[in-house]
Amino acid sequence: MQPESPGPPAQPEEIVAPEPPTVLEQALPPGNGELPEPPTRPQRPARPLVLSRRAVWAFALLVVANLVVLALLSIALYQSGLALQTRPPFLTVVVTPTPLPTATPLPTPTPYGSVGAVAFTLRQNGNADIYAINQTTHEVVRLTSDQAEDRDPAWSPDGEMLAFASNRGNNWDVYLLDLEGGALIRLTRDSHFDGGPTWSPDGERIAFEAYRNGNLDIHTMDATGRDVRRLTTDPAPDYSPAWSPDGQMIAYTSFRQGNQDVFLYVLEGEEAGKEFNVTQSPNSDESDPVWSPDSSQLAYTIGRAGYSTVQVSNLEWRTTAGITETETVLRLTSFDLFGSGCSPTWAPDGAGLVTVYQRGQRSYLIASSLYGWGLSQEVYSAEALLGDPAWSPISLSPGAIVRARAAAPAFERPLYTEFVQPTSVGEGVYTYTLVYLPDVNGGDDRALLSERVDDSFAALRQRVLEETGWDYFAIVGSAWRPMDHTPRPGQSSMSWHVCGRAIDVNQGFYDQDDQIVHLIREDVGNETYWRVMIEATEQDGSMGEPLRVAPWDLKAREEGGTAAVQGGQLLAQVPPGYFVDFTALAADYGWERVSALYRWRYYWPDIEWWHHQKTDGLNWWQCMLELYAPDKIEEVFGPLPEDVLETDS
Repeated sequence: MQPESPGPPAQPEEIVAPEPPTVLEQALPPGNGELPEPPTRPQRPARPLVLSRRAVWAFALLVVANLVVLALLSIALYQSGLALQTRPPFLTVVVTPTPLPTATPLPTPTPYGSVGAVAFTLRQNGNADIYAINQTTHEVVRLTSDQAEDRDPAWSPDGEMLAFASNRGNNWDVYLLDLEGGALIRLTRDSHFDGGPTWSPDGERIAFEAYRNGNLDIHTMDATGRDVRRLTTDPAPDYSPAWSPDGQMIAYTSFRQGNQDVFLYVLEGEEAGKEFNVTQSPNSDESDPVWSPDSSQLAYTIGRAGYSTVQVSNLEWRTTAGITETETVLRLTSFDLFGSGCSPTWAPDGAGLVTVYQRGQRSYLIASSLYGWGLSQEVYSAEALLGDPAWSPISLSPGAIVRARAAAPAFERPLYTEFVQPTSVGEGVYTYTLVYLPDVNGGDDRALLSERVDDSFAALRQRVLEETGWDYFAIVGSAWRPMDHTPRPGQSSMSWHVCGRAIDVNQGFYDQDDQIVHLIREDVGNETYWRVMIEATEQDGSMGEPLRVAPWDLKAREEGGTAAVQGGQLLAQVPPGYFVDFTALAADYGWERVSALYRWRYYWPDIEWWHHQKTDGLNWWQCMLELYAPDKIEEVFGPLPEDVLETDS
């Protein structure tokens, strides 16, 4: 017998209950319990191993295959050793609490992707609501339907929530909409203005614009509305924040240097807390910044409303050497003109943009590729005002679509109804009459309009009174004018006033020292238009919203110098307080502004900021035929165009 090997160290004795005998033990005969040894079988003598020729070849192939495998393993181990020797000395691991949803890569170039959903604001029938186009089904879904205004949609990173701004609580606040369940959460409750939300990439915080103590700045809060922090403090307006996908910066628009520029606020790293003007273009305006999905590029709008383009630029850090020290700054490089439009938003794959384009009274959402001209297509269009597009890589769920459609109203009451009593002057031909406007000009100078537009005028007058607190049309400068009126020097007698479809508002609101009207200059090509902003009577946040750009000061021309040549100048500072966009309200009711005439810089009557007209798609001759017989028109203005007579017949 072999000696026993040393066993493990002694362990405390453990008392174990005896186990019942096994079936085999029960079958053993009584005695020592050992099994008898089996009988031995005689061994056969060993035979020599003889391989066939086929077996020899198989054995040789097996040996060669093993040698090849060993060689490949050796090469792989050698390359792994090189990789380990050349790898970076430090490896940084970024842990994100809530990872960003990733979209399936689309073919490149892709003018209009097939994933996610595009949310946007649509203003029609006098109210703004939020809609979305689901990319998988191309369905247009109305997400909000409150009688108050909803705008500035921002998708949460997981696609389950939508942040937006609304004045449904008697002032502008930031809200959250649970897309699947329909729950509505009010995040901000300050009595003043809050809007323009944007999500951090981890979904934990929201940046927004807020008007506090007479100043519009960028703030942040957590996703529950708590822990509000103010980021910017400049006296000029800072607004339209956009959180970078890498979470390190917030881009926004600022008017702090006398025009609109794109700024960046650094949140992390050595430059945390610093602000950088990355456009620095005193002769142009940049706004609406949005980040590419990889945070390496910015797209933004150049120019003001009405004549704007979109530009895409790369972002990089630069170190400049100063007199005493070096400075690290952020700059935009590789400026690429993307195309006409405004308010861009990136496709989830980064290969294209959706922009807003407006032509006449129709607005378009246009998707275009970054990699080829002409790779564009219309996403959506309407005879209404579109804005604020935002593209999420996650589609609306079927449940969200069903809920939204169930919540949408089946019928909406029109803003107004025109009551007319036309007079027949022939087979299928009718004329309309002029009607007096009640309670206008105190009865001293009674104003008239065509019965085709007087009810829309009355409805607009009431709406402006409710929105601003001012009876803006209690006094009008001019309404209907007879055909034989004498026009102002250099102006045409073929005015829409003659057919009763034009109104001039009271200029006294602007001329007085403590003016309540401010004018935003908007150049469209070679024409100048005016956006009329009315100061609200209540300055507690319940009416209007703060201005974002400086108004044009027409009175400055009286001071001489360059202002006299340019027809005025921008105000040095943006006026504080709350204002209502009268031009937008007038458009809701079909009353259009007109462009200034060519002499406006030195001839006051050509400024025309006070003039609004309601054409309803007619040309001037058609408008005249609503009130007058053809022979009466021809006596003053000459023969009617043939195409007008054919259309009228």
